Parts: sequence; C-alpha cells; structure tokens
Amino acid sequence: MFEEEKLKRFIHMSESILSLEGLETVTHYFEHDEYEMSFEGLVIELYTSKMYTVKFDFTEWKELALAFGLDKESIFDEKFWDNFMEWGNAFKVNE
Repeated sequence: MFEEEKLKRFIHMSESILSLEGLETVTHYFEHDEYEMSFEGLVIELYTSKMYTVKFDFTEWKELALAFGLDKESIFDEKFWDNFMEWGNAFKVNE
C-alpha cells in the first residue's frame, strides 16, 4: 500500500522532533492499521508545536491527507484541515 509506506516514511522523518508520548501514540495507531488516525495524530503533533521535518514537502503531505480523506472528515480535531493547511502554507512562506 503506497499510503502506508509514505506514512511510515513521514513518521520516521518526524521521530527526532516528536515528544515521546506523541510518537508512541502515532506508532500505536500505525501498528493497528489505523493509518488515517496515525497520520492525523502525527500532523497535529507537528502543527501544535509549529515544527517541520527535514526536507519537508507540503505537497507530499497534502496528497497523503487527501488520500486519507482528512479534508472531509477527521477524528481528533474538527478544524484539522484548516489547521493543516495553515501549518503547511506557513512553511512555504518561510522557505
């Protein structure tokens, strides 16, 4: 599954900047095949701390969010899509 592999890569890229608790939560959902929840949790961890991975490419992250349907429905944050877009676009401005 393409999405699963991309998510795994994003988690790996984020390990050094996530809190231990955040990483454990993201990993827990990933290991239980809850990829949408894992990705949403990962992004929430990043946008609440205003952090980005090395070699951050918002286009790739947005493609995965769309593949998971997070533009239409989210579990943890009802304003996920707006927060996600604001976070991703803020990086582009700072490049």
